[in-house]
Amino acid sequence: MNINKLLLFGNKNKKYASSLKRSSAAVMDVWITLLIRAFFAQMIGMLWLNQKMLDFILEFKTEFGTDIPKNTPEHINFIIHHPFFYYMLIFYAFIVIIGAVYHSYLNSSAWNGTIGKRAMKIMLTRKNDLPITFNRGMLHYFLSLLPFVFLFYLLTYQIRYEATLYQALTSSDVNIFLGIVFVLWVQIHLFTKNKVTAYDMITNVVAVNGRASAKWPWSKPV
Repeated sequence: MNINKLLLFGNKNKKYASSLKRSSAAVMDVWITLLIRAFFAQMIGMLWLNQKMLDFILEFKTEFGTDIPKNTPEHINFIIHHPFFYYMLIFYAFIVIIGAVYHSYLNSSAWNGTIGKRAMKIMLTRKNDLPITFNRGMLHYFLSLLPFVFLFYLLTYQIRYEATLYQALTSSDVNIFLGIVFVLWVQIHLFTKNKVTAYDMITNVVAVNGRASAKWPWSKPV
């Protein structure tokens, strides 16, 4: 290990980043990725998706005499079997991948953190003080998204059954159990010594105070 890595990762008196600092960094990264995603979404829409959407609306209106889909078996069957449905799946997958690559690359780069983390002077490392890999960063990112999957499930349940949030959460033992897991998943860092989340524990990652000396994410160690 070179001298820079020893200086950055060999500190036995390291301090773990607080929840407030991590949350602040996350908010910055959300806005940054939103801008990046908006740019690519605009480009994809202009070059490809907009025309596909117009074709879908025209075919739907020709088939049903309306351009407003309803929650009926006929409308749902038409939508999920139309090529535009698969185009949208590809589009949303690409949008998610943008965020995944942003976090995974920067967290495993010479910066050891995203732009938001660097601004808040936070570095993401393994518990043995070594930098994380791109694959570990990817896993860490997708595990951090699981609470949003649960929230989307609750929203879908509310719309389908016209229920309140409380009714959706308490509608079954499974939902109650998932609700408890959700709370622990996002709040367990309040009770851990090194301020780690559930997905930090799974991926063996910690967030420490500090800032890598590298000028650019792609800088090579000297």
